[in-house]
Amino acid sequence: MSVTRCGHEQTFTAPPERVVLGWPTTQRTLAALGVADRVTGYVSGALASMPAGSTAQEVSPDFKPAKEAVLAARPGLFLANDENQISGAEGTASWADLDAAGGRGFVLGGYCLDAPAPDTLDAVYADIRDLGAVFGVRDRADQVVTDLQRRVAAAAAKGGAARVAVVQVYDGKVYALAGSYYNAIVAGAGMTNVFAGLGQNFAEISAEQVLTSTPDAIIAVHDDPAGADAAVAAAREAFASTPAVAAGKVSAMSSVDISGGGVNIVDLVEQAATAVHG
Repeated sequence: MSVTRCGHEQTFTAPPERVVLGWPTTQRTLAALGVADRVTGYVSGALASMPAGSTAQEVSPDFKPAKEAVLAARPGLFLANDENQISGAEGTASWADLDAAGGRGFVLGGYCLDAPAPDTLDAVYADIRDLGAVFGVRDRADQVVTDLQRRVAAAAAKGGAARVAVVQVYDGKVYALAGSYYNAIVAGAGMTNVFAGLGQNFAEISAEQVLTSTPDAIIAVHDDPAGADAAVAAAREAFASTPAVAAGKVSAMSSVDISGGGVNIVDLVEQAATAVHG
C-alpha cells in the first residue's frame, strides 16, 4: 500500500518492523493501534522522554538528527514530527536516503516545508487511519478514530464557545500560538483561539495584544515538563487585568504533548475543555 506525505509517495510492501520516532510521545498513538512494539528508536531525547515502559533506544538527542545516526538505526519507518527531520538539510537524512536504505518516511500532522499544516482535527484522524493502513490494522485504526471523535464531541459539549488566548511567556517576551495543532485543540473543545488569524504557528506579540483581546480563558504553553505552575503564574502576572485571570481560567499545556501529535491532541482537547468549563 502507499501513502503520500509532503508530496512524497511512500510504498510499503509489508508493515514496518523497525520504527524510529521523531518525537517520543508519538509512541502513544502506536500503542493505541497496538503496534508500539515496533518502536525500536527515537530522536529528540534532549527535549522529551519516552513513555514509561518503552524499551526503545535513543538514536539521537537532537530534533534534527544526523543522517548517519538515523540510517544506523535501520528504520523501516521514520515517523517524523515534521519534515525538517527528514529534509536532507542541516545534515539530516532525506526521503531519498531513507528509501535507498530500505526505509520509508511519514510526516505527522501535515507539517511539511512547503505548506502550512492543517489546523483541524481531521489531520489527526487522517494520520491514524493512514498509519493503520501502513501497519495492516485498518479496522483498529477506524475504532481508534471513532473513539477519539466521541471524546471530542463530549469535550465540546462541556460548555459555551469561550474565547481563548493560547500564549507562551518566555524570557520576558510574549508569544501567540495559532494554526496547526493549537487551533485544532481549541476548536475541538468548542472554543475559539483569539489569535487564530495570525497566519503562523508561533509569533511574538505584545502583552497589550493579549489584554485587548479580553480572552475568557488563557492556555499557557510551556516547554519544561515540570513547568506548568510557573507557566500559569507568569500568565497571571502578565495578563492580570483580563477576564480570564479574574475568572481563574488560566491553565497550562505542555508543548511536549502537543509535539507528539496523534492521540495526544485529543487528550489535550479534553484537558482544555475541562480547564475552561470544568
